[in-house]
Amino acid sequence: MAMTSGAAANPGPAPQGAQGGRSHLVAGTRIVGNITAPGLLEIQGQVEGLVVADSVVIEERGTVEGEIQAAAIGVRGHFDGHLAGGAVRIHATARVTGSIRYDTLSVESGSEMTASCERAKPRG
Repeated sequence: MAMTSGAAANPGPAPQGAQGGRSHLVAGTRIVGNITAPGLLEIQGQVEGLVVADSVVIEERGTVEGEIQAAAIGVRGHFDGHLAGGAVRIHATARVTGSIRYDTLSVESGSEMTASCERAKPRG
């Protein structure tokens, strides 16, 4: 199976207290459906559907169409849909279309973004 999971230390932007290690969706893999993963999920393949994890990184060769829900989201590849995250980072190599709901948002120069952005309302 193309998706692997391990107990390696989580070098990604996972929030403190996140459980679950690291999972990879390798290049050449295509999933149509929903994914729920503990810890960090690194996507190098293609996903159509809902992705839920503590932390998600779409790598440069990765593509997601649908929705991502995570405390930390990094986009280096292609995304089309709705991002709902705490800390969202759009890297210089990213192409993003759709909508973004965030606590903090960072957009690097060079990225292509056609999206509506809405800051999450503070709790309390």
